[in-house]
Amino acid sequence: PVQEFVNRADMAGGSTLGNLSNVQVSLNAVDIGLAQLAMHSCYETAGLKDGEYLVKAMKCYYESAIRRNDDRCELI
Repeated sequence: PVQEFVNRADMAGGSTLGNLSNVQVSLNAVDIGLAQLAMHSCYETAGLKDGEYLVKAMKCYYESAIRRNDDRCELI
C-alpha cells in the first residue's frame, strides 16, 4: 500500500532532506518515507507493518531495471 501526496501550491508544506538536496542538481527524484504521527516529538508513533511494506518495496525496486519513457519512469 502507498499514499500519494502532493503539496498544494497555495499552502506551505513541510521540508525534508529529499527536496532540499534536489535544489542544487536538476534530477528526477522521489522522496520516500514512512508515515508517522508527531515526528520529532518524544512520542513518535508509526505502524510496524509500514516498515515491513517499505522493506518489500525497496527490495522490489533494487531488484528491478528502470526504463524511462519521455517524462515517466517505470520498473521492468
